[in-house]
Amino acid sequence: MLKGVFFDAGNTVVFPDYGIYRDIAVSLGAGVGINDVVLAEAHARTAFERAVAASAEHGVTHYWPVYYTPFYERLGVPAGAVPDAIARTRAANDEGVGIWKVPVEGLSETMGALKERGLGVGIVSNSDGRLDTRLGEIGIRDHFDFIIDSAVVGVSKPDPRIFRKALEMAGLPASDVAYVGDYYEVDVVGARSVGMTPVLFDPVGAYATVDCPVMRRFEDIVPLVDGWMRRAEGE
Repeated sequence: MLKGVFFDAGNTVVFPDYGIYRDIAVSLGAGVGINDVVLAEAHARTAFERAVAASAEHGVTHYWPVYYTPFYERLGVPAGAVPDAIARTRAANDEGVGIWKVPVEGLSETMGALKERGLGVGIVSNSDGRLDTRLGEIGIRDHFDFIIDSAVVGVSKPDPRIFRKALEMAGLPASDVAYVGDYYEVDVVGARSVGMTPVLFDPVGAYATVDCPVMRRFEDIVPLVDGWMRRAEGE
């Protein structure tokens, strides 16, 4: 029986202010709009997935250049200016609440629906140690029972140990938990490695075919949950 749903943070429960990326790219000579930024993000995700899959470690170090180099190249930033774009992005992320400050559409209603069904909800995210505080600053921390930040616990996805820490904190077996995230190699592979039910959140259609449920809207988790719970009751 499903008893909990855990989520990734970035590009799942909270999204970047795309205007920050656009302004950085424009300042370095690229003529782009918000839609270009969204498409570049999908392109960078593919490049990052390849790096994770090829890594001998449980994940990829040097996240910023691995992800943001193809991102800014896709936006048309000249190759020689990409390091400057990444530096400006880091600086923007260190100011105030950072870049990731736009709650996903439908968050409050969806979390309310999950809690009405008696489910535990938490976040398991690769972050920089500031996630708990920043989610509080943008007003969404109270939706979640707990926050697991990789920089705080010392292990990052897709390493199974970070998922086990979340299960221990929630007091739930993996078989009773679904995990929702936006990267196949990081989130789906990691959650599946400990026995959780993985769900891929892919609002921009970055993935063609995957072997797990896919959500295009955040609120799609509710009918998935209802289906799992009905099947469990019928067994």
